[in-house]
Amino acid sequence: MIAVCVSGIASNTPEYEKVVELQKKVFGEFDFFFQQWEGYEKPNVSNCLFTPEPIWDYHVMEDVIIKPDCDIFRKYTNKPNGKMYRKPRLYEQFRYSANQHIAHYHLVKSLPKEYTTIIRLRFDTLVSTKVDFKPYLELAKQGWVIGFNTGQAPGGNPTPVHRLEEQTHESPGCPWRVWDHIQFHPRDRLKNVELLKDNKELNGSEWGWYQIFVHQDGNKNYKNIFGGESIVKWTQQPLQWEDF
Repeated sequence: MIAVCVSGIASNTPEYEKVVELQKKVFGEFDFFFQQWEGYEKPNVSNCLFTPEPIWDYHVMEDVIIKPDCDIFRKYTNKPNGKMYRKPRLYEQFRYSANQHIAHYHLVKSLPKEYTTIIRLRFDTLVSTKVDFKPYLELAKQGWVIGFNTGQAPGGNPTPVHRLEEQTHESPGCPWRVWDHIQFHPRDRLKNVELLKDNKELNGSEWGWYQIFVHQDGNKNYKNIFGGESIVKWTQQPLQWEDF
């Protein structure tokens, strides 16, 4: 069975209810489950797991023991001129950029065992209704991990990107990332997340997903796909829901 797992902090996205409604237009044949940290305004959703926000005793980009072999990672983290050292706000954002991995791990762990294929979404993921995700869901059932991303067009994306383009593992400029605005994955490839954190090995953002799904087992059955979505903050306002 397939489960749709939505995690994050819903109140950070004022439109989250409409976002979830859009997600259900695309994936509504599957059961939806939600996660949020305790202590925030509770979202108006059912099947929501509330868990304590993690406490970090290391910076998941600066102090992490396992360093990704990735020029983009080095562009952010090389001292003293890495991008996150030049932008203190970005440095603090990256400090907690593995919260998403912990949130998703706990939500999936809470699911009944019959859910063996997972669709991971965020409270701010705008999903395209005009692309066919089914071939990639079939790959996930066969053991593959699929990550989706779009980037931000100048001036913002008018809509979710209504096409899907497979990328090489080296594109764009980094062989050590699994994209993370949408993910399809087998349940059994999401493992050792808490152990990696406890050992100060868990990376943040896309690098952490690569570490979990690919690096720790050497399983290269993954694809990064450009398109199929946009996130709210990268999309032109006001949101043109009828075009999504």
